[in-house]
Amino acid sequence: MKNNRCRSFMKVYRESEVIFEEGSFGSEMYVIHSGKVKLFRRSDSVDIEVGMLQAGDFFGEMAIVDNAPRSTNACAAEDGTRLIGLDQNKFLFLVSHQPAFVLKIMHVLCERIRSLSNAVYQNSK
Repeated sequence: MKNNRCRSFMKVYRESEVIFEEGSFGSEMYVIHSGKVKLFRRSDSVDIEVGMLQAGDFFGEMAIVDNAPRSTNACAAEDGTRLIGLDQNKFLFLVSHQPAFVLKIMHVLCERIRSLSNAVYQNSK
């Protein structure tokens, strides 16, 4: 029964299939069950890769936390990429019942902020 419930949250993507676009509003974050996801920004018709994520990674969490537009584009980087979608209700349920889940998210967000801060500092020299 548990596997069937998990499958109902899972979406399968083909290579290069768009998951979401920069500037769009979203109501889900995603956990990568299998495959890879490319995050990128588009500037003057050129894609600038922001990150390549793999199984166990998550993305899109900002959309359900601050309700602002997506900051990047996301597409599947491999055929058969499987994502588990979590809307705000599922996210809040996990946060309230699995404190380790929110600590993992906070840890990754801190790493991302620290990395961005270092990149900005290096570019300002």
